[in-house]
Amino acid sequence: MYKLKTEKDILTPDDILKYIKAYRETTVPLFDKLWNYYIGKNPTIIATTDALRRKDAGATNNCTPVSYGRKIITTFTGYAYRPRYITYKSENESLLDELLLVFNENSEHIKTSMNGRNTGIFGMSYELLYMGTSKISDKPEVKFTVIDPRELILLYDYSIEPVKKIAIRFYNVSEELDKIAVYYNDHTEYYDLKKTRYGSGDTLIATGEERTFFGEVPIVPYYLNQEVQSLIESTLPLIDDYDALVSGAMNEFDRFSNAYLRLVSMSLSKDQLQKLKYSRIFEQLKDKESVSFLTKDIPTAYIQFMAELIKSQIHTQSHVPDLASGVDLSGVAIKRTMFDFENVVSSAEAEFDTGLLERIRMILVVLKLMSRADGTFDEITISHKRNEPVNLMEFADISLKMSQTGLSMESIIEIWPDDIYPSVEQEMERQEKAKGEMMPDVETVAKQDLIVDDNKMVDE
Repeated sequence: MYKLKTEKDILTPDDILKYIKAYRETTVPLFDKLWNYYIGKNPTIIATTDALRRKDAGATNNCTPVSYGRKIITTFTGYAYRPRYITYKSENESLLDELLLVFNENSEHIKTSMNGRNTGIFGMSYELLYMGTSKISDKPEVKFTVIDPRELILLYDYSIEPVKKIAIRFYNVSEELDKIAVYYNDHTEYYDLKKTRYGSGDTLIATGEERTFFGEVPIVPYYLNQEVQSLIESTLPLIDDYDALVSGAMNEFDRFSNAYLRLVSMSLSKDQLQKLKYSRIFEQLKDKESVSFLTKDIPTAYIQFMAELIKSQIHTQSHVPDLASGVDLSGVAIKRTMFDFENVVSSAEAEFDTGLLERIRMILVVLKLMSRADGTFDEITISHKRNEPVNLMEFADISLKMSQTGLSMESIIEIWPDDIYPSVEQEMERQEKAKGEMMPDVETVAKQDLIVDDNKMVDE
């Protein structure tokens, strides 16, 4: 996949229809294929099985798609884009407060995670910014929503560092109607596409125009990498091989279950056969070999070897480890396993931050127009946390040894994952408070001593 470019500043109706037609013929089929692998409807094994069934309706042809694409994407999304694992900080507190109000209004943590997931599936994700009504204050508010990349075309210019120029969003309403919106820097044009059965008489009708306030095309692109390539695209042939192996193995099991009954020098009537199915007993056989089954040995060791080989290659080629393997690893072993994956995620994170900052920049343009914020997007710092597996017993053992060697509690706390101790300072404050509560108050002790002395004097 690559970024589409144009020299035009304004698109004519014919231009719009040509771009949509070309996109639907070239890019959308690939995205549909990738989506089907993600949801477990692997198209290759399904198409192959359907063809075999049409050719031989009586043959055993199992169709067993394995949703390995979903496993890869879910691991990637959960590790890098788990909701609320991307946070925002700024010394400009008033600016940050207004930005977080917009984020809370839009369930930012969920939509950010969806964008991360889409970059894994398609290599890209799109977000549309627009003005709507706040659910909290019932006032105008900046809104943003995730757009399916199969329904949006983003066009860049031909500059050395390409800049987004025009966006076309199109979506189906019915068999006869598509809705289209064309986004420019300062306005949006809306169209209805009235369709005929064969497409020869399709008509594009302008239905309205709207001013925008973001100062640029209100689409935020998120890319997985410079190549704009899906995380699973390179593994699709391996997933097909795994599907074929599993389906073939199930066919062998079916053939084993449907083994042929071999009768030597004897025959059975239909009534006898029905009785035999019920009793499952042969009586008065002339020879022990008179009855047997024709079966085929199943190469279970070979099937298991190939399954493990293909699974290993899927994870190797996607650079996503199998975190659900059930193997208990040490912290060092986990980091070694995650090294290749972390390289992919770090690169994707840098690309993703470009989109997050673009989102923030456009939001702040409108907040300034509304006199709600005073500041710039570069005052916002984006922080990422990883949802990585942790061996807590190992951390506890290391902490104990660090304490025995005389290292400070602050140094010990710093090595723990953020999930356990999000803030070293807060944990130190809690520990100081706990120590203070354990130590008796000086005035209280003095008063207790006076009471004891007074009691002694009374007794005397």
